[in-house]
Amino acid sequence: MYTKKIAQSLKYLLTFWKKKSFLILFFFISLYIGFFLASPYILNFLQHTYQQKFVFYSLSEPITSFLKFSLVLTVLVIFPFIFYLILNALNLIFNLKKKFFWMFYLLGLGLFYLGVVFAYFITLPYGIRFLLSFRTEKIEPSISLRHFVNFFSFFVIAFGLIFELPLFLTFLSLTKILNPYKITKYRKEIFFGIAVLSAVITPTPDAFNMALLSIPLYVLFELGIFLSRFLLRRNLLENTQNEVLESSKEND
Repeated sequence: MYTKKIAQSLKYLLTFWKKKSFLILFFFISLYIGFFLASPYILNFLQHTYQQKFVFYSLSEPITSFLKFSLVLTVLVIFPFIFYLILNALNLIFNLKKKFFWMFYLLGLGLFYLGVVFAYFITLPYGIRFLLSFRTEKIEPSISLRHFVNFFSFFVIAFGLIFELPLFLTFLSLTKILNPYKITKYRKEIFFGIAVLSAVITPTPDAFNMALLSIPLYVLFELGIFLSRFLLRRNLLENTQNEVLESSKEND
């Protein structure tokens, strides 16, 4: 059903790349170089923020760490552009009305940066503080610059994407992979799954950090179900709506 529309969306992305590739690359490289030059100062700021001196164990470690850190910061800045392209491609498949397209766009940006802020101000400080609490009089921590950049980059990007859960659930509903009228019957199992996921991705094993992530994730899950039902009732995809509603009635 969606084969032709998927082909159209891929064609749109390729056409856009052919027309705008020079401008995109120029902007990306300029931003990347700027962040690369600023990386030592930003990492120095983070060093003071977390009150822990960074060290390196090889001659190439600083340069490779700066390169990776610059890439992560560049992606964070250009995410609105990347997300706009992805949403435009998906819109060729789902044919969202203009007002709903911009609603999705603004909501997606808000959720992504909310996840980034959540990771930066809550998860990382508590996680680092907990991990460093194992120091003793004879054992002093030395955080490798490379390991810190990997640790920081993973959680900032991962939390930004994880917080896109409501939009992900909505698109699954629109493609009929997920039925928002049935899934609410499994709330207990879903909350357990979210708790397990939180235990896996949080940097510390304590219950407090797990709760800091699992509760917002469950709220995001409920938001995704609400959005899915709202869009189906608004007749954005008439065939999808009818099939899901009929299927829901048959199983009640």
